[in-house]
Amino acid sequence: MSELKDHFTLDSITHHLMGFEPPVDAFDPQGNWEMTYGVYSLGSVRRGPGRRIGTVRVRRQVVGDGATLRIDTEKLQSGKTVHKLTAELHCRADALSTPTRWLLQTVTLDAEGKIVPNTRLKKSAEAKNGAITISHGKHERRISVGSAYTTNWALFDAVGRLPRKAFAPVRFTLTDNLDQPKPNHTLSFRTSDDVILGEKRVRQEKVVDLEKGRVKKTRWATTGGRPVRLHAYDHLGEGIVPEIYWVDDAGRLLFMVAGLEAYILDTKSGA
Repeated sequence: MSELKDHFTLDSITHHLMGFEPPVDAFDPQGNWEMTYGVYSLGSVRRGPGRRIGTVRVRRQVVGDGATLRIDTEKLQSGKTVHKLTAELHCRADALSTPTRWLLQTVTLDAEGKIVPNTRLKKSAEAKNGAITISHGKHERRISVGSAYTTNWALFDAVGRLPRKAFAPVRFTLTDNLDQPKPNHTLSFRTSDDVILGEKRVRQEKVVDLEKGRVKKTRWATTGGRPVRLHAYDHLGEGIVPEIYWVDDAGRLLFMVAGLEAYILDTKSGA
């Protein structure tokens, strides 16, 4: 059994996991599900633990021998604008949740919730014979990806079905942001361990007797929590910072940390 501080990258999100409620309900990674994640920036000019800057909702619906993934994101940008993304991916139920076609729409809102001019974007794509054709209005672009490829959001689904032990790394081309091909990527097993989750910070006060009176000393400590079996997977490759996915024993993705950004399952939202 171990603590958050014992594991890279859990050590970098310890502050944000205080009071985290590990899910206990049944979960089928191959079935229909919906989960919401908070997006956290781990960098801070004041050397703090970072802050929440957005939300990601992932919905999976089984369709035939594959699945449809619906992605909705909101992310705070500089200048107090908010970037919104909606995507629908039709995926195979394989080790990479390989997308065969998808539709992507994005827009940026200002501080008053109004659309920033010229920020609407709509793209569609279809994969066939080792290549992806991306359509944007009247324009089309064809990119080569080979037979093994996937995209960032599809990995949120794929990791839940990976083996819970060491396996030969899965090699693929990443279509970053659904349209940027980045070759030579791998997805591999990192570790499994029982990790204490759900601890809370409590304020403790102690009265200390001195020669000429008493003083009250205050300190912060952690209490509670329970062990949860976690399985970690590494995503490495050209053009990205290393990503580590943390999945519970049921196959539910709880956390993903990539450099100075983290995605944490929002269990209080009912996900």
